[in-house]
Amino acid sequence: MRTKLSLEQLNALAPTEFHKIFENVVECWPEAAIFCSAMLPFKSFDAMILMFENYLQKLNNDNKLRILRLHPDLAGKLLDTHELTDESSFEQSSVGLDKLSLEDKEKLTSLNEEYRHKFGFPFVICVREASKFEAILNGFLDRINNHPEVELEIGIGEVKKICRLRILELVNQL
Repeated sequence: MRTKLSLEQLNALAPTEFHKIFENVVECWPEAAIFCSAMLPFKSFDAMILMFENYLQKLNNDNKLRILRLHPDLAGKLLDTHELTDESSFEQSSVGLDKLSLEDKEKLTSLNEEYRHKFGFPFVICVREASKFEAILNGFLDRINNHPEVELEIGIGEVKKICRLRILELVNQL
């Protein structure tokens, strides 16, 4: 595990170092880190997080869809085969998605398929905030009947939450 960066250390990073450290705070989308590195120095970590959130919000719908499609299914094949990014693996295992009963795994697989079929992208939820399997299931049930445009924005909102938590894993707020 790497040492968390202070604000002073963060602001002293060369853009290429910033890219490397923050390249996956938005799942498999290093463009966010590239864009935000141009805004160095930051007045605070909150200002940096807000920069990433604003970047995500201002993307056109095609790029928002691309970002959502880069996220893995919850408790899906990539988790089973250990092919998730380190960040996604940590997040999914932190809420026990790697230790589901067969019945719960089948239920989640079915919901993943239904959701992906309806919306064309995987169900994205900040599992560390949902924290329990039941909350994740309720998220599916609450959102499955949404209009696609609404679900696109909810999904990007969840990406913002994931991004914030991933940044906080890399920086020292003290």
